[in-house]
Amino acid sequence: MKKYSWKRASFANANAQKVGEELETIKDITNKNVLEYAKENIKSELYKCFEWDDTIAGEKYRLYQANHIITSISFVIEEKPLKKQKIYYSIKTEENGIKKFKDIKSILENDNEYYALCDKAKREIENCKNKYNDLIQKNDLKEIIFNIYKEI
Repeated sequence: MKKYSWKRASFANANAQKVGEELETIKDITNKNVLEYAKENIKSELYKCFEWDDTIAGEKYRLYQANHIITSISFVIEEKPLKKQKIYYSIKTEENGIKKFKDIKSILENDNEYYALCDKAKREIENCKNKYNDLIQKNDLKEIIFNIYKEI
């Protein structure tokens, strides 16, 4: 039997083991199929993972869209070839632990924010390594990763 757990506590009101087992029963796991399963099985653990109040869900979706806008905007560096540079990065502030978006210039000027962003980058690189760990066994992926690290 497979053992399931949440990466983050985002869905703390639903049992990860049960959700994983329910996902196994869905033939093609797509966002739409998972949502349909939850809609049709209101006593399921997957059902608990969704916000069913349309007023709250609408606001959450707009916040998701705002997050997507902020993290998707970039500026173009006039070089050959043209490069795009991300402008805003999310960091958690020390004073209240709330995630805020800050422009890279102000982050570079603040040691605490700079080190917080470096720690976040380190975690993201580690997560990427873990996510593709099985593929890393092939040498071509190792070479790709090595070349990316050289560029950094």
